Amino acid sequence: MPDLTARKLLLDLLTARPHTRFSIAALVRAGEIVGLSAPSIRMAAKRLGEEGVLERDGRGVYLPRPDRLRAYPHVARWADRHRSRVPWTGRWAAVENSATASTDRAALRHHGRAVRLLGFHAWRGSLHVRPDNLRGGVEGLRRTLAGTGMAPGAVVFAIDDLDPGADRELRGLWDAEALTSALTRTADELVRSRERLADLSPEEFARESLLLGSRAIATVLHDPLLPEELCDPEPLRRLVELTKAYQDTAQAIWGRLLGLDDGARRE
Repeated sequence: MPDLTARKLLLDLLTARPHTRFSIAALVRAGEIVGLSAPSIRMAAKRLGEEGVLERDGRGVYLPRPDRLRAYPHVARWADRHRSRVPWTGRWAAVENSATASTDRAALRHHGRAVRLLGFHAWRGSLHVRPDNLRGGVEGLRRTLAGTGMAPGAVVFAIDDLDPGADRELRGLWDAEALTSALTRTADELVRSRERLADLSPEEFARESLLLGSRAIATVLHDPLLPEELCDPEPLRRLVELTKAYQDTAQAIWGRLLGLDDGARRE
């Protein structure tokens, strides 16, 4: 299965079911379903335990602690984030990061991930911009960016009263056609996968759903949530609804295959 590591498999399982106890036997079985070896699963579980993302709860049993992942608060609300859009006044939000040294690659990597997750686009040097159309405004963006890896020296601020030429330049940063095409293409893949469910074994659908469901959620998470003046919001709404239904089906099948007792979830 391309692009799937033991670590990614475990993170996908744990973030999808953050309140479920997992035995090491269930995690190894999950690896077996997707073609990953038991030693690789055990090593990934050990390392996630060292990072605090998995916590032992008795012999061979783990509790997920996905809240210890930097981006988890953002990832956990993937199904609702499209509702954070508010009417756009034409104002822009910006992040400027020239204070971070170019040699500090770790800080720059975390910063880049944070601004991308919040839908910012690079513009003129170290500046990133996005429409100020999310609930909470610039202050809300500042708090969220700080919690998801923004560089310590970065500055978040609003841009008002741009000259018409610069405003047109900003509006053209995003390829709305490419964004909607990607959303529509992923949504159509989910529909086709659900239609094949009756023809696949539970293991086959579990394998397919793991990658496709993960990709659909990533597509939702990386949508910049542009205002309707710049991009049609309907393809994103459709993808979110299809992904929620698809994930419900996939999680039910994974739960049966791994013998997970959702009635015994921890609070």
